[in-house]
Amino acid sequence: MEEQFAQAERLYYAYRETTNGVLAAIDEGAWKVNGYGMTPSGAGCGDGWKYELSRSTKVDPADAPARRTAAVDYLVGEGFEVEGMDLGDDELGSRDVIVREQGVYSLLTVTFATGGNVLVVATTPCNPGDPHALADRIVGDVRPGQGYFPKRESPSDPLFFGITPGDPQFTDEP
Repeated sequence: MEEQFAQAERLYYAYRETTNGVLAAIDEGAWKVNGYGMTPSGAGCGDGWKYELSRSTKVDPADAPARRTAAVDYLVGEGFEVEGMDLGDDELGSRDVIVREQGVYSLLTVTFATGGNVLVVATTPCNPGDPHALADRIVGDVRPGQGYFPKRESPSDPLFFGITPGDPQFTDEP
């Protein structure tokens, strides 16, 4: 279990650092945390586990094309091959930046929706091991909705791995 924990910690920091780089390229301010991303998930991994996180923010719609370019430039600079996908039209649509099955990502999508809404979803590749036992080791009985994990987070905020029982790292303040 110790080696699996060490592997999980290394993967966590690698995918969070890279994802935070993408977030910072788009907006260095606070992003809404939709899914924190530290609790291992077994969904779609058979007997294994993966990490998933989701962040959202709103940018000035006029700035969205430049911010999309900045996200692509960051990812390409980090060695990723990037795909794009445009859905809908200028009145109701989205422009996506996508990384598939490379490095720390099974899938990374950055969606720039009409109106300036931005959604980033990052998923790591599946890894062998019991996700429940690993989650118990990483977060114990803490659940994301119980106030331990932040509701908003900036890409420059310090990263941490695991929890300190009885010592929440964040408050419920917006």
